[in-house]
Amino acid sequence: MMFAYIARTVVTHPWQIIAAWVVAAIAVIVFAPSLDDYTTGNQQSFLPSSFESSEAQDVGSEYFPTQSGATGSLVVTRADGADLSTTDQQTALSLATSLQDSAIPGVLSVQESPASLSTDGKAAALQVIFNGQPGDEQVDAAVPIVRADAETQLEGSGLVSGLTGNAAIQVDTTAAYDNADKVITIATVIIILALLGLIFRSPIISVLPVVVIGAVLAVVTGLTAMLANVFDFEVSTTLQPLLVVVLFGVGTDYIVFLLFRYRERLRQNAREGRLETGTGMSEHEESLIFSVGVVGRVIASSALTVIVAFAALLLAQLGSLSTLAPGLVVAVAVMLVTALTLIPAVFTVLGRHLFWPLGPGHDSPHTPFASIGAAIGRRPAVFAAAVGVVLIALASFASGYKSTYNTLGELPSDTPSQQAFDTLGKSFPAGALSPTQVYVVAPGPLDPNSLTPLVTSVSQVPGVSSVAPPQLSQDGHAALVNVVLGDDPYTNSALDLVEGPIRDAAHGAVPGAEVVVGGQTSTFADVREQLAADTRLVFPVAGIAIAVILALLLLAVLAPLNLLICVALTFVATLGSVVLMFLHGLGYVGIDFSIPIVLYLFVVAIGTDYNILLASRLREEFRNGHRARDAARIAVANDAPTVAAAGLILALTFASLTLTGLANLVQLGFGVAIGVAIAAFAMAPMLVPSLSALEGRPFWWPSRHNRRR
Repeated sequence: MMFAYIARTVVTHPWQIIAAWVVAAIAVIVFAPSLDDYTTGNQQSFLPSSFESSEAQDVGSEYFPTQSGATGSLVVTRADGADLSTTDQQTALSLATSLQDSAIPGVLSVQESPASLSTDGKAAALQVIFNGQPGDEQVDAAVPIVRADAETQLEGSGLVSGLTGNAAIQVDTTAAYDNADKVITIATVIIILALLGLIFRSPIISVLPVVVIGAVLAVVTGLTAMLANVFDFEVSTTLQPLLVVVLFGVGTDYIVFLLFRYRERLRQNAREGRLETGTGMSEHEESLIFSVGVVGRVIASSALTVIVAFAALLLAQLGSLSTLAPGLVVAVAVMLVTALTLIPAVFTVLGRHLFWPLGPGHDSPHTPFASIGAAIGRRPAVFAAAVGVVLIALASFASGYKSTYNTLGELPSDTPSQQAFDTLGKSFPAGALSPTQVYVVAPGPLDPNSLTPLVTSVSQVPGVSSVAPPQLSQDGHAALVNVVLGDDPYTNSALDLVEGPIRDAAHGAVPGAEVVVGGQTSTFADVREQLAADTRLVFPVAGIAIAVILALLLLAVLAPLNLLICVALTFVATLGSVVLMFLHGLGYVGIDFSIPIVLYLFVVAIGTDYNILLASRLREEFRNGHRARDAARIAVANDAPTVAAAGLILALTFASLTLTGLANLVQLGFGVAIGVAIAAFAMAPMLVPSLSALEGRPFWWPSRHNRRR
């Protein structure tokens, strides 16, 4: 058996394995580039070039390079909230000239116009145009300088300023994610230390996973950066926080799986007073080889399931999804190799000291899971029905899912760009934050009068606040018309408005010319369309791949089908729980647009770990000659504690995302935590054993039932 061979090799040569890992890790960490250099939050860069917003961006870059880059709104108000006096207005508007004269690197212009003063007399808004796109290095560097210079020049005037817009939002988003990384890492380490200490009562076991997985995280980050460098792609800002929770969550799962079976084997040998003879191995070495041989198959199957599910993201056309795949696949693959080699090698070196000071302990026949297993063996239908009713009830809320693309609204309320936007929205149309850009391109010089129908047509669209006079390019072959929406440009209503009525009104309004609609709202409208297409593709591909892996692992037909149905129900119930919590409970207007597909991958892939562990033990006991109900009783009594411990750690690890203050990570953390909890405490230890007990031998067909010895 392959895993027994791997285990024997590792246990026989532990120091060589550890040395090889240390050398490889140091080489990757030293020579790999920084992943930060390949990270961006610019959704435009993730869209296929065929989309209208991408075409508009190309037109803007060619004909209006000084206006097609990142933008910002510098909002000036009185500190006391009073109306701006004539002197205040002059001071606010003159700020544009003084900032322009400062020649800030990365800033093309700071402009004021008659429209810069609000109609209520309380605010002035200056337009800042940056040299580059949101997330570009020089743009990110310019944002804090603009903020600091504006504050300095307004000092003593009684006026205050705030910068918002896509450039400032990107800077604040990056800072928020950097802070989230720190919060997640600290919370995750504390959770793992505390729970492993309580479960195994060993300080060594508490610390060991943190040290090992922390080193693996550094290696995975370096390898992902290498891949981004070689294949020339950028990754989303969400990748790094996800790598932390995935590695610590999955890695701890695999270590816990191994520790429980290792401890069970040690207790069994001690109880029966037997040990393999003639091998020259210690009790700990024999138990470790046995455990890695048995659990290694489960870990490998679980890891392969997760890898295949994450790899399905490569089929997505939306770059923010497809570029998640390399890092997540590398993370799980490296963690799999770690679990099969480095962890057993370290266990071998530690020997009996691993469980210090209390040792592996002794089995107790009277445990909660032993009672649950016995009850399932007697009345499987009752447990199956009870779990099914609860999950179906939760799943019913999933139909109420509503998405949001408001990335600004997902930031903490004290974020500078969010505060400036709130100030802007009190005195100006919400759409002034990010105007929609309509570009016209003609084969020859444009007649300004030919643009009048376009302006008139777009102005008459309900929901449009104002349309600026057209601007011609230097060669006269293109024109730009800025459209200010009445709604927040990141809301679903704004996306609907741009995707439908505004594009319909603009297209064909200038005969003989090409008209395309761009800007942030147009970009998110295209993201929404592509995300729906990607979801329809990724969901079934991941499901089919997982079904094949389960069938190969369990060598059965009905068993993997049962597990797939259970996993699908877990996902829908999890999504329903998210809807119930955030839309009905907390009153959110929508759930982040990326949540369903990411939640699906995490719950389906990672939650399957627990089903695989229980199903493998069920099959093992069934093939050992036990009746289906007895196999369920034994499997639950022995492996349900493993699932519960691993699930608790993983659920709380993902729950640490709720501490970040970022709405999309809060929703993801809550959702995955609930999904893992359902899988670990209801699906794997109750529903799956109940179904196997109810269906009996057909559950494992065509596997044979051996005569009990």
